[in-house]
Amino acid sequence: MSTKILKTSMLALAGAVAFAAAGSASAMPPPYAMCTFKGETELTVPGQPTTSCWLTLTTKVNCAGDIEVVAAGPVAGQANCPGLFLGNFPWTGSTPALGTIDTGAGGSVAANTGGGMLTMIAGGIVYNVSDSGGFSNQVCDGVGNTVQVPNAVEVTGLNNFGFAPNGSSSNATFNTVGPDHLVNRGCVF
Repeated sequence: MSTKILKTSMLALAGAVAFAAAGSASAMPPPYAMCTFKGETELTVPGQPTTSCWLTLTTKVNCAGDIEVVAAGPVAGQANCPGLFLGNFPWTGSTPALGTIDTGAGGSVAANTGGGMLTMIAGGIVYNVSDSGGFSNQVCDGVGNTVQVPNAVEVTGLNNFGFAPNGSSSNATFNTVGPDHLVNRGCVF
């Protein structure tokens, strides 16, 4: 993904941490392939316990390699992600180079801290996003053109999610977990 990576916090792509609810919005006009990524993620925010959950990301990928994450949330029935809310979709990025995911400047990950109050806990760029399993060519338009889409996505590093590039102790940490990371479960045109 080039510099326009998946847009909205944590993925997972940010991708990949604790997200409980997801909205959907998109600026990407057709044609595009719809791809689904799933995997275990962890989100650590200073002053909060680490949240782990199996995350599902729904993405659009056009023939230019632009990616939009249009929805994200925990795998159905996942009990480890209560109180998390993901929003500000779409998150953006590009493929196949990856590198970062832009979740938007306004906090896009929130937690229910009790009494029905949502507290914004993270937003901005997710750094250290890379493919961890090569690429596959996916049909991205009605005439058979293809685009390279990662088979799996890895997110690593300390303080890699927030408003400043890696380093500020106020930043959150978002990482994929396990050997498979966020695995592409399939794309359709």
